[in-house]
Amino acid sequence: MKKLLTVVLASILLGGCSLTPKKAGIEIISNTAAKVYLDGREAGSTPYKNTTLKPGEIEVRLESGESSWSRKINLFNYTNTVIDWDFGASEEESGGYVVTMERTGEVDKAKLLVNAIPDKAAVTIDGEIKGFSPTSISDLGEGDRQVKISFPGYKSLNLFVKGIKDYQLIVNAKLAVEKRSESMVPTEAVPTPGAAGGKVKILETETGWLRVRAEANSASSEVARVNPGEEYELIEKSSGWVKINLGSKQGWVSDAYVEIVE
Repeated sequence: MKKLLTVVLASILLGGCSLTPKKAGIEIISNTAAKVYLDGREAGSTPYKNTTLKPGEIEVRLESGESSWSRKINLFNYTNTVIDWDFGASEEESGGYVVTMERTGEVDKAKLLVNAIPDKAAVTIDGEIKGFSPTSISDLGEGDRQVKISFPGYKSLNLFVKGIKDYQLIVNAKLAVEKRSESMVPTEAVPTPGAAGGKVKILETETGWLRVRAEANSASSEVARVNPGEEYELIEKSSGWVKINLGSKQGWVSDAYVEIVE
């Protein structure tokens, strides 16, 4: 999403020694302008940054029009906490993340802890699935990493972070539900002019199943679910999607999770 990488890098620049006052920082960004309240007091508006806060628990509340979001957050000494929140049309369609980092005492390892709503969301590091939330990566490795959190029917979150030895990145995320059409109208299985022919084999997915949609887009309603290894008649192809025959109905699946079998 937004500028997480540079913020996380800045977090350890707050660092100090035993002779300097303890302090913590927070940076808040949102998709729409929002008022920022810290422990009930108005502190400014997004984008908001403050590097002079005391470590410890603090309540953060954002207000944008009639929408609001709040959470109690622990601020760690000499580090920044990053909040990136997108307000949607409803609470279900709103989502974002809170990222902070804490020292671990393990000077040879960089760690990552991911918690997400919904539970069992897939956590991918640099394109490779590493587990399902909640999950802990014991050795993230040093350097830049792309973290993706995804779950079928929800908008994915993409974060760009930097692994630093002796620190654990902590990500608390909430995925926003994809906006769905109001009705689910299955399509009858009738021959389609210009059908591509052949078979479609379902490949492995992060969830162990693949969503079949009424239309060729990720916002369309679900009409069925299919499993890896199953094969279906290919009806039609579209950009990034293929239409398959389920017998009593037809539907579209992402071509990223299928193989065309002649």
